[in-house]
Amino acid sequence: MTSTNVFGVPQSTESKGIRFGNYHFSEPEVLPCAVPTCSSGLFAILVPDVGCYPYSFRVVYFDESENIPTHLSPRHEKYWSWRDLGDGAMNVRVAFLALENSSPDERCAVLSDLIAQYQPELNTRS
Repeated sequence: MTSTNVFGVPQSTESKGIRFGNYHFSEPEVLPCAVPTCSSGLFAILVPDVGCYPYSFRVVYFDESENIPTHLSPRHEKYWSWRDLGDGAMNVRVAFLALENSSPDERCAVLSDLIAQYQPELNTRS
């Protein structure tokens, strides 16, 4: 079964993946091994947290990009913070929200919505 996101892009409504608000992200993958399912969209960085359900992970950072693969590397300004919060790179997970053909303003609107709802610690620190 499928539905469409706010940009008219088909998205599966099956249980695979993780939902943040009204947005259905891909299944979280180990960050160093993750292969983005899209080039343009948002990504969520997650770290272990046994107090979270149904996944034992909490989101610590959301970001948007027109070219996600270039942002998921040790060169990202927050990479070492992700790694520290996850107690090592192999504990850090990433999930993707495909927003192909979206404008920067459209991606930023979704990003702002998610940050307001979840207040991830690495998006809210000054």
